[in-house]
Amino acid sequence: MKAMLLTLLLAAAITPSFGQGTPKPAKPAKAAAAAPAAAAPAPAATGFVGNKGSKLCHKADCKSVAKMKEANKVSFASAADAQKAGYKACKSCKPF
Repeated sequence: MKAMLLTLLLAAAITPSFGQGTPKPAKPAKAAAAAPAAAAPAPAATGFVGNKGSKLCHKADCKSVAKMKEANKVSFASAADAQKAGYKACKSCKPF
């Protein structure tokens, strides 16, 4: 009896799929999820984008603009307009 248990335990340690059931299917790629975000119009066409939450102003090509939620983006025609609205300059892209 002990020999049989020992054999089963060794088989379980050696065989990774022992007792795990069927393998789960692979997750689908996220390429389809990225397409709608690219189709949304970005307010960055003006050259300056503000973040409503942080009150920071960025150049349109700043890496922080890509990370912003669309709902938080505000467009400005000039850096002076952003300053008048109370926005401060981003420390990465230094728009003003």
